[in-house]
Amino acid sequence: MQRYAATLLIALFAALAGFAGFNALVDPFGIMGTPDIPGLTSRDTRLYEDGGRVHVADRLARGGDAAIILGSSRTVDGFPRDAADLPAGFINAGMRGTNIFELSQAAALAAGDARLRCVVIGLDLDEFGTHSKAKSTYWLSALRDGNADFARARVALSPSTFGASVQVLADNLTGSSPRVPWADTYPAGAQRARYENGARGIYRFYLGYRFDPERLALFETVLDELTAQGVQVTGFIHPLHVWREEALFRAGRGEDFLAFRAALTETFARHAEHEPVGACLPGPARQLYDFSGFRPFAALPAPAEDATAAHPTFYEPSHYLPHVGADMLAIMAGETPGDARVTGERLTPQTLARSDAALAGRRADWLATADGETVTALLDAVIAGNPSAELETPQFLNRDDETSVTDKLARIAPRAARR
Repeated sequence: MQRYAATLLIALFAALAGFAGFNALVDPFGIMGTPDIPGLTSRDTRLYEDGGRVHVADRLARGGDAAIILGSSRTVDGFPRDAADLPAGFINAGMRGTNIFELSQAAALAAGDARLRCVVIGLDLDEFGTHSKAKSTYWLSALRDGNADFARARVALSPSTFGASVQVLADNLTGSSPRVPWADTYPAGAQRARYENGARGIYRFYLGYRFDPERLALFETVLDELTAQGVQVTGFIHPLHVWREEALFRAGRGEDFLAFRAALTETFARHAEHEPVGACLPGPARQLYDFSGFRPFAALPAPAEDATAAHPTFYEPSHYLPHVGADMLAIMAGETPGDARVTGERLTPQTLARSDAALAGRRADWLATADGETVTALLDAVIAGNPSAELETPQFLNRDDETSVTDKLARIAPRAARR
């Protein structure tokens, strides 16, 4: 009986070791450091299979980057992915489907390395809602506990990793790649359908949206600690195409959005006495820019019903193109954007009222255009159908969530004396 039990245990251990070894060898998320095998694993086709959490968190935990750009898929797709196309020292550390809880964890994790000087972080109303807290691979990644070694062990033993490993092998053997949702040309009408379906769907989302002040408080805790230790944090409000922005207003969330802008403005304005150490962008240690609000580059008409060429500034109503992100970064750096239609401004308590008025004016001007009338008619039809709100079970932050953030903040490498 003992021999049978020992044999069973040995077999189970061998199987587990083989499973983990296979995942570590293929390394679909690019975190193990194993050498590539030509023809089998040399093409990293699944780094963003999980939205990028495992790969990005591992890089942040290892450290070595001077400046990171954080955010959701809007950052992933809306800024250049290749560091060579960004200002020196910057990397795109966006993660698809993320929210302010994960972004706060990422910022705190990255600041554990004294070489980090700047965090640029994309923000919008979505990321502060109660509808989401963390995706499944968050619990595998170094975002969870800040420990890259433990994260690699969790990843090696994960069935999700095994699935991605098999896909990497298949991609390398067949020459295939993951489906990319964006292209330079589309079948006639495909882009128009994206805009129309996107406006209808996001209207239902905003009907059920609920802002969570605890998420803003958690983010402010991270913002306070990073800037107190000399890290410059520059926030920016993501632009959305006017078709999505108008759906937000028609769903009754316009006042919520303006209140959100005001709350962020006050949050970034507090503790203005903190001084950045080796700032990457002009300005104080904490500052907020706004690129939202019916701006010219976001108000370019949606693709026509028979259009095949890609829209010049947006993939679809929620995601802007990388050249827009590069221009936004140029504006934050005090430089002239390549596309004059890309505009933005720094928000402060002194400029907020004027900015609100300008936003209302831009919206009124756009609604009077043919494109504005089209969206008005589309949303009128949606509202007439009395659609139900898109509701998800609320996911509130708990004490463990707060502890995981404060543990990372306790390991922040100081760059300047606390003031």
